[in-house]
Amino acid sequence: MHKSRTVGLAAAALAFTLAVAGCSTKAETAGTAAPGVSDSTIKLGVLMDLSGPFAGTGKTILDASNVAVKEINAAGGVCDRKLALVTRDHGYDPQKAVAAYDEMDPQVLGYLNILGSPVVTALRDKIEAKDELAGLTTFASTLLGDEHLIVLGATYDIQTINGLDWLMRKGELRSGDSVGHIYLQGEIGENSLRGSKFAAGKLGLKIVGQQIDPTATDLTSQVNALKSAKVKAILVDSTPKQAASVAAVAQAAGMEVPIMGGVSTFATSLLRTSAAPALTEHYSRLSGLGALGADNAAARKLAAAWTDQYGKAPEASSGVVHAYAMTKLYAEILGKSCDDLTRPGVLKARSSVTDFSLPGLLPPQDFSDPAEPSSREAQVLGVDKGVFAGVKARGDFFASDLAKEYKVPSAG
Repeated sequence: MHKSRTVGLAAAALAFTLAVAGCSTKAETAGTAAPGVSDSTIKLGVLMDLSGPFAGTGKTILDASNVAVKEINAAGGVCDRKLALVTRDHGYDPQKAVAAYDEMDPQVLGYLNILGSPVVTALRDKIEAKDELAGLTTFASTLLGDEHLIVLGATYDIQTINGLDWLMRKGELRSGDSVGHIYLQGEIGENSLRGSKFAAGKLGLKIVGQQIDPTATDLTSQVNALKSAKVKAILVDSTPKQAASVAAVAQAAGMEVPIMGGVSTFATSLLRTSAAPALTEHYSRLSGLGALGADNAAARKLAAAWTDQYGKAPEASSGVVHAYAMTKLYAEILGKSCDDLTRPGVLKARSSVTDFSLPGLLPPQDFSDPAEPSSREAQVLGVDKGVFAGVKARGDFFASDLAKEYKVPSAG
């Protein structure tokens, strides 16, 4: 009987040990052993350009992310934990970005925001190998098709297609016209150029392309080439200073044509330069995001939160809206993976978000298919010194028939 009891106790002890082991395994699955996750905190990585050609945008994105994190944490956080950001500067240098990623990766569950197509390209294999979810500040359709990457909203090519359609509908372009397209060397410009060529083929337009380097400061020769080609409009995908140069040079050359810039081509500080009159008169900006200076409740609330925290208008209003929306989106994805706060668990939850929106700031987004843009809607924004951050909507979000027809190039 004593022997039987001993065997029974041993069996009970073994069962207890297995139960504890099972609980431990369950706890690890729930995320206690996942990188960046503790009982009180979820840490997310942010890889930004804080010292290179898009430093103004990068700083704005980081600040806006902090606005959203503060708001989320004040409301109780996510999965009974507070969000915290771990930030590194890559200076828009892919090699520097790889080193920063390797150093910070053991500290974070995933990546809230990575700025720049060249940087993302350099990191894709690492992100995929570790089953991480990474939000991106880039709109390149060539990054679609990968469940590990979040491209938020209309891609560069789709934005450009919508922009040319808008210019045609407004009567600023007609079939047979030539359109100049000044575009950055690399994925941003080339993706946008793909969109402009598609739309031009459908609308009877001719694209006159002018490729530029990100470090170029004087775009006189490019504008003069477009003037010689007698273009009726100019598309620009560049840094904000380059877009300002295009507007100023075109006005000085007597070119009274609309200038339509991509999402990253405007900075608030340009309104304090000599290019301000040209931008105000001729320039519009395309975006899959709403304007921070829009006259709606969501934009006013975000503008007030920004002002309370930083005291002045941001350098890149599109960066504020994008980073704020991305942080809210990532928090929603995390909220759907509370029972499995691991990298694979978060990745799996991404596809369950099919109708995310921030009315007034972001049209509805569907992330169920990584190979498709989460939205094909864009908005045209105009320059106005009298509104917060200097840009306002020139109409509602829309998706043209051409944008709906267009097949995005997927790198999946």
